[in-house]
Amino acid sequence: MLLDVNVNGIWLSTVGAALYERRLPVLPETEENTVKIPGRDGVLDYGFDYGARPLGLTFEITSSAADYSATVANLARIFNSRRGTLSLEFNDMPDKKYRCVYAGTLQIGATGSRLIDVNLRMNDSWPESAQDTALHYYGEGLTVGNGYFYTDHAFAITASGQTFTVNNAGTNDAYPLIRITGAWTNLSLSDGESTIVLTGSAGPSDVVEIDCAPDKQTVRKNGANAYGISNGVFPALLPGETEFTVTGAGLSVTIAFVYRYKYLY
Repeated sequence: MLLDVNVNGIWLSTVGAALYERRLPVLPETEENTVKIPGRDGVLDYGFDYGARPLGLTFEITSSAADYSATVANLARIFNSRRGTLSLEFNDMPDKKYRCVYAGTLQIGATGSRLIDVNLRMNDSWPESAQDTALHYYGEGLTVGNGYFYTDHAFAITASGQTFTVNNAGTNDAYPLIRITGAWTNLSLSDGESTIVLTGSAGPSDVVEIDCAPDKQTVRKNGANAYGISNGVFPALLPGETEFTVTGAGLSVTIAFVYRYKYLY
């Protein structure tokens, strides 16, 4: 298989640039959190975080000599940093999106060389699924085989104590948007480790959305801020299956988990 990369919807082989080499670390570098205390040997270890992940690409210009300069100019336009975040997909790793920013120099070798290097950086180190887990139905204009998949991440709840299982098919933690549609009074949602508590009540047409993303962590009811009805718990979904238990009164709701699978590589 010849390697190819799609950048914001353009397969670069179609513009005269063949992917010659990809440099993608299996994991990003770690950033250790340690503290040195005077008068005490060693350090206190507070764990580590992953840093940004570099992504390097080398292309071979395959267009004719007459079109060489135009192809290079086209690559400059495609990777221009002013375009913001770029979405990359590789043909040998389908249905994974690598979100990158341009970082460095669009570097050509010696004069007349047909190899050109592109340096990118993934600020969010983890690739993600091309499609999120929102429930889709046939007839919505979606096509099977074009990156869409049909999920069972929405559950009808009608009784207190009812359980359901969410399967995170990725290989890394995910932070879902939890959408609760319908009627409830004093609802709790527990995975056995953490429990979301919503106080008060909602009617049949009400929608509460709990966004668990670390940089968001919001609670909204019918689009308005409703953080005050929650206990401020925003769980992550670990890879694999997680069982949830719902309790409350007057339950007639659908609970949906909307997120993209995250992958270590």
